[in-house]
Amino acid sequence: MNKEDQEIIDRSESIAIKYLKDTYSLNDVVITGRQMQPKMAMSWVTFYGYVSQHEDQSFNVSINYKENQTESFSFSPELEKALIANGYDPYQLND
Repeated sequence: MNKEDQEIIDRSESIAIKYLKDTYSLNDVVITGRQMQPKMAMSWVTFYGYVSQHEDQSFNVSINYKENQTESFSFSPELEKALIANGYDPYQLND
């Protein structure tokens, strides 16, 4: 991986973690994987992970690194239940 791609991934990961923290108060998450889409296809980096201490509460967050914003958020049924129980609407993408 070249330096530019690593910088994109690092910046995008910070945006993803901030999104989870600010939108759903998920202050402690574990990122388990990263996937940068081919630049000719789309300007996204997708992060895979789970809520710390709750591996069943998994998620994927895709960040548009050209716009520096969240493009999509998907989650396991267990995380959906936890978010709803805490008063959040997991189907509203807030940025």
